[in-house]
Amino acid sequence: MRLPLLVANAGLCAGVIFSAIPAYGATRPNSVFLSVTAHGGASLKAVFMQCPSSTEGHPYGEAACAAIDAVDGDLDRLPSRPRRGCAEQGSVTATMDGVWQNRSIGWQKTFPNVCELYAQTGTIFRF
Repeated sequence: MRLPLLVANAGLCAGVIFSAIPAYGATRPNSVFLSVTAHGGASLKAVFMQCPSSTEGHPYGEAACAAIDAVDGDLDRLPSRPRRGCAEQGSVTATMDGVWQNRSIGWQKTFPNVCELYAQTGTIFRF
């Protein structure tokens, strides 16, 4: 998969931000840093949320917070959703780090494509 130079540069910037945000969020309850990276490690997108008060960087922030809360921060407990056909190619890795209900949480999983990511995680990584 070939990424435009702009996206690649944004990925480098996100890597710098990625290392700083989890430490900031660690002092705030229900704060998570979400990111999606492409196969090979190029960062595609990332967002920080403090639920429920600071979700403006995520287009479905309230729904994402509710989904994380429903599984008490354990994304492996998310209900599986059937997916339709998908034209997207290339594996992606989704990562969540932060604090939920005053305990540190971390989760990472690689999916065969973004369609499968969305089918398994709903609105959480749709930003």
